[in-house]
Amino acid sequence: MYCTQCGKKINEEALFCPFCGAEQRQKNTDKPEVAEEGETKVDIPEENIEEETSSYKAEDEQNNAEESEKIENETNSVGKEAEDTSEERTDDKSKGSNKEESNHNWDSWRALLGPFYYFQEGLWKKGLLLLSAIFLASSALFNMFPQTSFIWIFLILYIAVFEYMPRKDIERKKQNNEIMWKELPPFFNKDIVAIVAIVVSVLVLFISIDSAGRSRLEKNAEPVVTEVLQDNYGLDYTCNDVNITEEYDNSNYRAAATLDDNSVIHVNIETYSGSRGNFNVQIPYEEAYLL
Repeated sequence: MYCTQCGKKINEEALFCPFCGAEQRQKNTDKPEVAEEGETKVDIPEENIEEETSSYKAEDEQNNAEESEKIENETNSVGKEAEDTSEERTDDKSKGSNKEESNHNWDSWRALLGPFYYFQEGLWKKGLLLLSAIFLASSALFNMFPQTSFIWIFLILYIAVFEYMPRKDIERKKQNNEIMWKELPPFFNKDIVAIVAIVVSVLVLFISIDSAGRSRLEKNAEPVVTEVLQDNYGLDYTCNDVNITEEYDNSNYRAAATLDDNSVIHVNIETYSGSRGNFNVQIPYEEAYLL
């Protein structure tokens, strides 16, 4: 049969045209009618048309409901995936933050336990050489500035070196498998060199501390010699320099004091309890008499 609206050929039992959607109203007759175009028409009862229309509507509604449910499920699935991804990123950030905090805390411990950290990472030769360099630098600075506390000089150098160097050395080991600094000659890569370096630096350190202690004692004794000459002997002299010439024991020294007229007298210095911070200066009578 053909559509009564657009004239296109459609199924004989169709109630609506699939092309233009026009309703195909036909008379309910036993005999087919011949249209003007010579077509055969079959009338279908109106009740059947309404039932079929209702069936189509119900089917459309069910399809729409299923499609809506499918879209909703897909939306929920996408939302859940986005939420899971967001949670994973949050967890990764949290783990990264915790790792950074842990590294930061370990950085503080590295500054205090630097040599032990090098031993733990298998870089003990580097650790010993760094510690040797710190001892030698502390000794030199303490001799240059004997009035400064050796402890403070050592701590400042120690913390500065072991706060910076371990990060660099561990990174170079991971990237290049570097056990010793490649800038140094291969000679320093020998185990015995690192051991000898730390022993020598410790000996130099003790000698330097003793020498700096003497220098401090000599410097502190200058005003005391002036005071003894002026107060005890009534002499108008000023001491410009004191030089320890002999050590009797750990607490008694003999020294040469140079006065402002370039004359030299010999004095005795006695320290209390082995501390060079507390001392007493004695000028023999015969030395003062010669002035």
